[in-house]
Amino acid sequence: MLLKLLLEVMLPLFMYVILGYFFNRIFKLHLSTLTTLLVYLFLPVAVFTKIYDSPISGTVAGGVLLYLVIQFILMSFISSIICKWRGIEPSMRGTFANSVALNNSGNLGLPVNALVFKNDPFALSIGVLIVLFQNIMTFTVGVYNAEASVQIKEAIRKMLKLPILYSVALGFILQLSHVKLDSEVINILNPITEAFAPFALITLGAQLAESGKEISWDNLAISNFLRLIGGPLIAFGLIKFFGFEGVVAKALFIGSAFPSSRNSALLSFKGPHASFAAQTVISSTILSSITLPITIQLARTLF
Repeated sequence: MLLKLLLEVMLPLFMYVILGYFFNRIFKLHLSTLTTLLVYLFLPVAVFTKIYDSPISGTVAGGVLLYLVIQFILMSFISSIICKWRGIEPSMRGTFANSVALNNSGNLGLPVNALVFKNDPFALSIGVLIVLFQNIMTFTVGVYNAEASVQIKEAIRKMLKLPILYSVALGFILQLSHVKLDSEVINILNPITEAFAPFALITLGAQLAESGKEISWDNLAISNFLRLIGGPLIAFGLIKFFGFEGVVAKALFIGSAFPSSRNSALLSFKGPHASFAAQTVISSTILSSITLPITIQLARTLF
């Protein structure tokens, strides 16, 4: 079963990542353009269509978002304790917290969700809620952690510029209002939605090709452990506490096991700990090729 999972889910996924990595090494891709297309075109369109097609109810969505808030608080609290215990310098604590609490639910999470649940709209809608929540946290708490001098108003302003917020809102409004889109509109949006997963993974690979090379081992292992193993352990407890079952439980459990967010590295790009932030993204992404299939198998077994 695990071998089948590796061949059917993880192999195609990481082939796209590797493809993006070597394309950037050979052709020096313009990352800013790729990221802009991903954030302002592919992601919002894919999110909108999945929310629009989803049968998720407001009650389930509310429960999932409350779960995500508590999970984020616990992960941040644990990282804070670790920083104090390890005596990590104050300027690095925000970067460390971001590497633990923020995960790659967009570039990696949604493609994994689509492959594991075979594009099931309900499962994908859970994945979309995770992406939405992670984006909100990234451009509020994440920005604040990465830049000690940032103003909360500035962080909120950056968040409000994200089109995903409005695509989610529009998707829910049309879905709950039972508004039927014209077939011509659907035909325009569907190819973009279908191209989202490979494009996101190729972009991720290209971004990893330009990350830092000097490895700092002291706190790297702890960050990876908390992100890839601690995340699912906390998720399991919360899922049981909330009483989630079936697809919701599986999607949330798998959603807790993704590697550190590429945005955690981008947020720290100009800071003194940019190298560590990049290392957490690279190392956790590589290690997730081992831990993620195990988490997916556990999700199928436990829930």
